[in-house]
Amino acid sequence: MALLLLSIVVLGFVLFFYGIGLRFLALIPLIFIGMFFWYYGATQTIKVEWSQLLKKYSLYVARIIILAGLVGVLNFFAIDLTVSALSLITLNIILRIISYLSNYNDGKIVFQLWFYLSILFLLIISLALGGRTVFFNVFAMLRVMHLWLIAFFIFLIGLNNDVDQYMRYKLWVLSLGTIFLVVFDQIKNIYLALTINGLLLTVVFYFISKIFKLPPQTEEKKKNISVRRILAGERITEVKKHFRSARVERLYRFVEQMPNATKQILEAFNVILITILIVYYITHVWNFAAVNHLLYRAVIATFIINVLLLKKVWYNSVIQNLVVFLVINFAIYVSLFSYFNGDAGSVATRGIIRNVFSTAMIFYAHRVPMLAKIFNKTDYVYWIISCIAAMIVNVILLLYTGLAGELIFFLVLVYVGLQSMIIYYAARYLGRIQTIN
Repeated sequence: MALLLLSIVVLGFVLFFYGIGLRFLALIPLIFIGMFFWYYGATQTIKVEWSQLLKKYSLYVARIIILAGLVGVLNFFAIDLTVSALSLITLNIILRIISYLSNYNDGKIVFQLWFYLSILFLLIISLALGGRTVFFNVFAMLRVMHLWLIAFFIFLIGLNNDVDQYMRYKLWVLSLGTIFLVVFDQIKNIYLALTINGLLLTVVFYFISKIFKLPPQTEEKKKNISVRRILAGERITEVKKHFRSARVERLYRFVEQMPNATKQILEAFNVILITILIVYYITHVWNFAAVNHLLYRAVIATFIINVLLLKKVWYNSVIQNLVVFLVINFAIYVSLFSYFNGDAGSVATRGIIRNVFSTAMIFYAHRVPMLAKIFNKTDYVYWIISCIAAMIVNVILLLYTGLAGELIFFLVLVYVGLQSMIIYYAARYLGRIQTIN
């Protein structure tokens, strides 16, 4: 999931540079992601026991073969593919309900897998036969249907039968995603819709961070409070630090025990919103007047705020930490290109000044209390990487300024030398600081 999100963001950069006519610059994000995948593959030790692999996935493969066989049988009897997909979805819903009622554990897994594969089959058919509009309409309907189905399992089937805990997290995530779809459907201004959804995520992440700050009081701590301590006022002060409500305590446990998959989905929501913004802006880059620049910046601001909130509760991944620096640089260059109507000279001049200033700020950023609480040394490494990427972009932009080639050559030498020296000393400076986690 994390690598997929990074690939989407890099693709956005490629499309942007391609759309504004600087096709040569589109190679830089591709080179960057190639280097990242090389580094990721070189540093990961992959040891696969084939016997365990076959044992784990052989049943899944067999179940997929059975489902493909059912589709073939229905197609043989000239049943429409759409009807076949809907029939399989309905059949697997019924079988899954029966599995929970009869406590058939293998059936719960099998029919859930078949259900999702049948949905995927229907989505592929809708895209192939109806195009993007039909695909998104079918996706929205299936999303709502899935939400109601999970709610049915939790609140009805769960009355007399055990329902897996992960379903409650799935219901919460599906509800949040459905709200996003409703906002996109009801608000035609894409910038306003993205802003509202971004702020909704901000509220959710802020609420989670607040919950984590006030854990429920443990039984051992309660027993340690003596009459003397109560008279001394210690009990009064501890009320401010702990929840006393049983309902809020359950909420804290719900947030604390959240599976990694749910955390990744919440992170993905944030990245998907910024990706939609980037793609939409790129496809409409020629119509500068149609861009709502206030809301455009608001979406980027909410994205950054959400990343910082996720860092507080350790819900974010390495990829999102890197993406946030790339998005900031992307937003800056988009604004420069828009403001100067694509003039490479003006953009390069401002880009170089900003890049040098941004790199120099690494020496002082850790002294800012807010950043000191959130940033660690890895984040500063991402900062340096983004500065290097911006330096490469600025050098290539200089080639499009129309200046004499000899002058460009010496300007590049001065700029790259100065930038490299600052980055070198910044890296050494960060290595000596012990206060950064």
